[in-house]
Amino acid sequence: MRYAARLLASTVVVGAFPLAHAAGVVRSQGPPLHGTLLATNMNDNTVTVLDLASGRTLATLPTGAAPHEVAVSHDGRWAVVSNYGPAKQPGNSLTVIDLTQPVPAVVRTIGLGEYHRPHGSVFLPGDTTLLVTSETSQAVVVVNLARGTVSAKIPTTQRLSHMVVLTADGHHAFTTNVGDGTISELDVSRHAFVRTIAVAPAVEGIAVSPAGDQVWVGSDKTKIVSIVTPASGAVAHTIGGFGLPYRLAITSDGKTAIITDPASAVVRFFNTATRAELGRLTFAADSLVPTAEVPGSPCPEGVTLTPDGRTAFVTLQGRNRVVAIDVASRTVLATMPTGAWSDGVAYSALAH
Repeated sequence: MRYAARLLASTVVVGAFPLAHAAGVVRSQGPPLHGTLLATNMNDNTVTVLDLASGRTLATLPTGAAPHEVAVSHDGRWAVVSNYGPAKQPGNSLTVIDLTQPVPAVVRTIGLGEYHRPHGSVFLPGDTTLLVTSETSQAVVVVNLARGTVSAKIPTTQRLSHMVVLTADGHHAFTTNVGDGTISELDVSRHAFVRTIAVAPAVEGIAVSPAGDQVWVGSDKTKIVSIVTPASGAVAHTIGGFGLPYRLAITSDGKTAIITDPASAVVRFFNTATRAELGRLTFAADSLVPTAEVPGSPCPEGVTLTPDGRTAFVTLQGRNRVVAIDVASRTVLATMPTGAWSDGVAYSALAH
């Protein structure tokens, strides 16, 4: 979509929310929400910051051009937005947001110099540094947050390294390489490239189990999800039937994989041990905005989870909304407004 360039499961159809609530939050019955949520708005060059307890928008903050992804530190204090840039103007900066202030605010912009097209990012343990992919450099860069500098470069050796994920112990990272249909494994502590593993053409979305024993990877071209076992260095299983397996997440207990599919307007849930589908949420084709990336679809795209894995948050690019989903029951708990073309999403446990 927008890179440089089974067993019968239960299905729930989710329709549009009443127009009377179009400017704010709409809640369903379910466990209370708390914390702070951020969603990048690619068309507005902003990030929306939401208070989950009330559903109110805390701030709409300026970013660089075409912000794609956002990462939050483990302690919830900092958020970093990757400014990817529009088609003909590659970006090379990060926007840093302080979430501890009563009203979250941008506190600095980090320039990445020669490293263009920053995209996926993840904080390392300790929250002083983070990994950021640089598509044009075939690399992941290590950014020192306090100094605002690139402290190291880890080559991926592959074209269009797009997303990056980290094992729970922080020792190993994996990137999807769209141009070569591979994933790269990186040794984070040594800042070293380990190997590439062939997966499928145009791989983009990726998630890794906390233990690092499974890497789930989505292919934009073949419309399949491949499960790679690093121990064997190969694809162990594939799952088909997707319109576009765009973004993936795995719960902190390692038991459930969540996959967004904007082409089919669904979010699907899988048991990571058996690979059986647990269920899905299907979003009705209504209340769409003219900028819906897939015509006729609300376009569920970005996904993130609370640390306990109980709640998922998914951006609906085709509605300029983000929804909170109860993972166990696979039901929508709330819907909240974003800006235009909402994409990446991240959660902080800090409340306002």
